[in-house]
Amino acid sequence: MTKASAGADLKSTEYLVIPPGCVRRVPTGVFIDHVEWNRVPEGFIPELQIRARSGLAFKKQVTLANGVGTIDADYPDEICVLLLNLGGEPFVVNPGDRIAQIVVNMVGRLQIDPPATASSLERTGGFGSTGL
Repeated sequence: MTKASAGADLKSTEYLVIPPGCVRRVPTGVFIDHVEWNRVPEGFIPELQIRARSGLAFKKQVTLANGVGTIDADYPDEICVLLLNLGGEPFVVNPGDRIAQIVVNMVGRLQIDPPATASSLERTGGFGSTGL
């Protein structure tokens, strides 16, 4: 929201109600269009992080169900936010409401031992597809 802000706000594209103690998946209308791989330092992978908005947590007791969300660079689907209502009242989300923040990080690649095969390195699904 300011020139010194580290993150950008994510906004809901839908109306929904989150009952107390429940989690809802909130669509944002944001997709990864492409990655400028030539600008990514060798040995690193870009990651988008979804972070809670402190105002929602403090004022409405609404936070992210998964703490901090990680969006991989090859994620093909719409970026959604898992909101958890810890308050005692239903929480209403309207289109255009700021529900989370998104930031870009560069993460050092992990060495896998034993090395994965090329076919196991290709994404085959979207939201929650990597299993347990």
